[in-house]
Amino acid sequence: MSHFRFPADLAMDIVLTEPEVVQPVELGFDQRGRLWVVQYTQYPFPNDLKVVSVDNFLRFKYDRVPLPPPQGVKGADKITIFEDTDGDGKYDKSTDAITGLNIATSVVTGRGRIWVLNPPYLLSYPDRDGDGIPDGSPEVELTGFGMEDLHAVANSLRWGPDGWLYGAQGSTTTANISSSVTKNVSFSGQVIWRYNTDTHVFEVFAEGGGNTFNVEFDSKGRVYSGNNAYDRGPNFKQGGYYPRSLGKHGAYTNPFTFGNLPNMELQGDKSRFTHSLIRYEGGKLPDRYEGKMIAVNPLLHYVQLTRFEPDGSTFKNVDEERILETDDCWFRPVNIKAGPDGNVYIADWYDSRLSNTDPRDTWSKNTGRIYRLRDKSASITPSHFDLTKYSTAQLIESLKSDNKWFRQHALRQFADKKDPSVIPAFMPLLQSGNGQHALEALWAIHVSGGFNDSIAGIAFTHPDPYVRVWGVRLSGDAKSVSKEISEALIKLASNETHPEVRSQLACTAKRLPAADAIAVIRSLLKSHDDIKDPDIPLLMWWAVESKAETDRNVVLELFK
Repeated sequence: MSHFRFPADLAMDIVLTEPEVVQPVELGFDQRGRLWVVQYTQYPFPNDLKVVSVDNFLRFKYDRVPLPPPQGVKGADKITIFEDTDGDGKYDKSTDAITGLNIATSVVTGRGRIWVLNPPYLLSYPDRDGDGIPDGSPEVELTGFGMEDLHAVANSLRWGPDGWLYGAQGSTTTANISSSVTKNVSFSGQVIWRYNTDTHVFEVFAEGGGNTFNVEFDSKGRVYSGNNAYDRGPNFKQGGYYPRSLGKHGAYTNPFTFGNLPNMELQGDKSRFTHSLIRYEGGKLPDRYEGKMIAVNPLLHYVQLTRFEPDGSTFKNVDEERILETDDCWFRPVNIKAGPDGNVYIADWYDSRLSNTDPRDTWSKNTGRIYRLRDKSASITPSHFDLTKYSTAQLIESLKSDNKWFRQHALRQFADKKDPSVIPAFMPLLQSGNGQHALEALWAIHVSGGFNDSIAGIAFTHPDPYVRVWGVRLSGDAKSVSKEISEALIKLASNETHPEVRSQLACTAKRLPAADAIAVIRSLLKSHDDIKDPDIPLLMWWAVESKAETDRNVVLELFK
């Protein structure tokens, strides 16, 4: 600890270390404020599988596909829950929730289940009482995630504000995903994906980026991921294609992209940057950190603070300072999260090596730490709560919290309950003058089953642009709209002044039937000059291109 350097307005605590935690690859907090840690000790090879070939990109092939738990061979990975029972800021109780996993990268709770990525599977364990201990064997929700590179397997489960379960896949793996409803969705390389746990529909949300091992949502529902070579990665747009090496990582699912959207332009340190990130919106660190990116660089042993600056419908990134450095070359910060206390937590792999260029298993299997960064002037306060016991009024109040963590987890409670009787209680927030409150209300109405044409109409005309963004996006999720909504989208496309709304209109058009989609694109083209926007021109092209074979005449009519 004495080797760390950090700003004078921050304090740093070590909250867990070996042997309590080893090789922590992901951390997160549940609805009771308990800390969950995925310990990736089976890495770098699955137990009881034989490598039959290795290619020049270090992609491994195995002799067979492992069976899902509990049938398959047990591995050394486990998921552990840590609790601070006396509120002194130190974790004094640990419980191994799930053991014997054979390459497990991520866990979240929700919908009365514990969701675990154990490639090639997404598993859901029943947990009806919410104590974190499975009530029985898991169900296989998704199958087909590739295992060629265990630096790049499916990872980073996160609940989106739309109620879908999101995740990432890294660069040097393949996938052929099936659920009980969706069959054989094939792709290569890095993607952000999502899964509707109610309908069992699986989708690729966006393609490209770095060796994506991170998913982050900001307060407006934008999606980010890290590990992106020499910048800070993409601000992912729905249906977008982002940079990647097509030779190494594989082709896009669409052969007619004719380019890709850029990552966020970076002004700052462009040295090798393998990272995960958060956009800090916890309201507890000093003001100069609020709304900024905090990203970890495990390859070069530091943590970076970076600000966002608007760039049309996306952002530029400007590096400000390294807020955590050390001369200890074993410091490997691989995961970062903001907690319910508004502090920042960092998982340290703590190892002499990070790269997989050496296939020998020389990894340190008995080390790992978790640190906390906090406001130096603030005391550590107990955080004992249970959101499942909050009343509707208390959860609605939590939607107005200054801490994004509480807003996101209150929203998840409404999604878990899916109780339409609470929808009228959200209407005052939706129609309020506070844009963030209105956006949270719109999401809560949607996950409670109340989003309809009437709510969409309110969203389209709301003064806050991000409410309009999400009105458009939620309208397109079903891939069809009513005549009234189609006309409203066309009108919005003509009159919209905010580039992020126009960007989402183009994304949504790609999902809609040709008559609706091309009418929206026509309005965007005729009413706005977005030629210099980093994203909108290609987003419009992809919407048009998606209809070029199935609806040729409608597309040709646009150009006439």
